[in-house]
Amino acid sequence: MTNSEELTVTTTTSTTIIDTNISISNTNTKSLLDDSNWKDKLKLPPKDNRPKTTDVTATKGHNFEDYCLKRELLMGIYEKGWEKPSPVQEQSIPIALTGRDVLARAKNGTGKTGAYTIPIVERIDPNKNAIQAIILVPTRELALQASAICMELSI
Repeated sequence: MTNSEELTVTTTTSTTIIDTNISISNTNTKSLLDDSNWKDKLKLPPKDNRPKTTDVTATKGHNFEDYCLKRELLMGIYEKGWEKPSPVQEQSIPIALTGRDVLARAKNGTGKTGAYTIPIVERIDPNKNAIQAIILVPTRELALQASAICMELSI
C-alpha cells in the first residue's frame, strides 16, 4: 500500500456528471488502523439528541462492525456520526456486500443513501485505476448527496 491512494467516485444524473477524486492519506490513518483502541481516537460529531421515530430505531441491534467492514470505512462511518445501522441498512448492507442487487424502500431520513454507499465504498479497490461503481439517481441534489457521503465515508 502506498502513502497516498486515490479513489474516483463518478456520480451521474440524466444530464450531470460529477467526477470526484478522493485522496486517502495513510500516514494519519495507519496508526489508527493498527491501534486496538482506534474508536477512542476518532473525531466524533456531537451526539444527535433529536427524537427519532421507529423507522430509524426499530433495529435488530446490529452494529456496523458485524458486517466485517474495513477499518477505514468504519472510521468514516463513526466520524460521520452514524452509531448503529438503521433498519433499512441492517437489511440491505449484508445482501449488497455479497454483490447481489437490492431494492429497498423507506421514508426520508432513514439511511437509504448509507445503505448503498457503505457496500460500494467497501468493495472499491483503491489499487485499480478503473470505474468500479456507478450510482444512478434521479436528481442532481441526490447525486451531490451520494457523492458527498462517499467522500466522507472514505475519509
